[in-house]
Amino acid sequence: MVESARLGRVVIAEPFDERGLAVLSSAGIEVVSCVGSSRDALHRALTDARGLIVRSETRVDNELLSRAPRLEVVARAGVGVDAIDVDAATAAGIVVVNTPSANTIAATEHTFAMMLSTLRHVPAAHASLHAARWERKPFVGNELFGKTLGIVGLGRIGSNVASRATAFGMKVIAYDPYVPASRASALGVELVDLDDLLRAADVVTLHVPLTPQTQHLVDARALSLLRDGAVLVNCARGAVLDLAAVLEALDAGRLRAAAIDVVPEEPPPPHSYSSRILTHPRVVATPHLGGSTHEALERIALELAEDVVRVLGGRPASGAVNAPTLEGGSQSAGGFVDLAFRMGAMVPQLFAEALRQEIALVLQGDIAELDADPFVAALLAGALPFVSDRRVSIVNAAAIARDIGVRTMVTREGPHNPFRASIAVAVQDHRLVGTVLPNGPRVVEIDGYEVDAVADGTILVTLHRDVPGMVGRIGSLLGDANINISTMQVARNQRGCGAMMVLDVDRTIDREWLAKIAAVDGIESVRLVQL
Repeated sequence: MVESARLGRVVIAEPFDERGLAVLSSAGIEVVSCVGSSRDALHRALTDARGLIVRSETRVDNELLSRAPRLEVVARAGVGVDAIDVDAATAAGIVVVNTPSANTIAATEHTFAMMLSTLRHVPAAHASLHAARWERKPFVGNELFGKTLGIVGLGRIGSNVASRATAFGMKVIAYDPYVPASRASALGVELVDLDDLLRAADVVTLHVPLTPQTQHLVDARALSLLRDGAVLVNCARGAVLDLAAVLEALDAGRLRAAAIDVVPEEPPPPHSYSSRILTHPRVVATPHLGGSTHEALERIALELAEDVVRVLGGRPASGAVNAPTLEGGSQSAGGFVDLAFRMGAMVPQLFAEALRQEIALVLQGDIAELDADPFVAALLAGALPFVSDRRVSIVNAAAIARDIGVRTMVTREGPHNPFRASIAVAVQDHRLVGTVLPNGPRVVEIDGYEVDAVADGTILVTLHRDVPGMVGRIGSLLGDANINISTMQVARNQRGCGAMMVLDVDRTIDREWLAKIAAVDGIESVRLVQL
């Protein structure tokens, strides 16, 4: 693990939860707040910063990035990265991370809050009571039970909305050109095309990102397809709706009501379409509250801070926007991406000149069918700093590998007994095998020797003759060097032949003591690995 003193400075540009700040500080990161500061002050603070945390208001453009020559990670506390020039960051080798799943539950529940408030006239009834009136007849509403819900976008939030809508007794249909039918079927959802969804749904709810393809996805033509009495819900992105067309449909009565949490201009200028939609009598509106729960804000801060620590420690981020990421893999599969990074760092430290040959990455067992790109990027990000003077991250590792001629290949195998999932890295005549256990990543094989080594910290690996007293001699030398051994493994291939010792030690070993260990009679090789 990289020592905390090397993690440097992180600048906070916008308000960030105290619990996330505590994670950064406990990792040894110097936290500098520029909340409320001018743009010039932010530029000055970024001169020697390695990390920047923003929300939605700070523009991370090419100009800002040029003022931050040491920047390695830009972290967005939330989902959208519209204010970040991701291409410019990628070109500079800067990892952009966000928290795409931290507010999933909050946004899902807010969708239902908006849906129910609209169908049951909750805001108007509440206002009537506050005006000292007791009225019931104007606020007779409708139930969700038995209605058809049309979900546009069946990603994280859309899928969660679907499962909860089923519990309400709704029929759920969905439009998402990127989701396989098997995924929809597992959710109990019927996939249809967009026009058919609009014609069939009693309630249409939007859960798509803002892209050139989704901007004004619901326009005048789409609205004309809605059935009489339909309700529209948007807790996604404001510009997914053509607000002029929505206002016209509301005024004409073709759209019974809308529930709006997001608009293109936030806060909305007076007399703009955004302002008019939020104050329309047929609209229930909230000021972009979809992800705003105390629980979600805490998750966002903790997940983002942990990813910043990972990146500054040289490890892959779990929420990288501009790097290969696992799609559809379980949370545990992400541990294997981190394992690939650690094994990549081990290869050049264990095997001399290994990176001059093609590196074979073998995905085994339960992870064999996953997309290999995140594993390859992590492997290269771990290995390349030992052979390149360029700053290497998961963002640019593949490009740097191409530039310097490091080649990789990927193969897939069945389980490596007794592990359901594992990774093997083979180069020249050498081979490493690792897996992820409940207590963390482990290396379970080195060049045919079965071991159980923690893939972390400082590791001493020796090859020696299998003779009595070898463990004691090496242990005595480390004791003389005042180096504590935390764990020890000894493996052999045949009695009386070669043996391997793997020692996890509490701190690094300098060259003088490594030379003394190498000079012990019977020692064939000594390698020091630092992760």
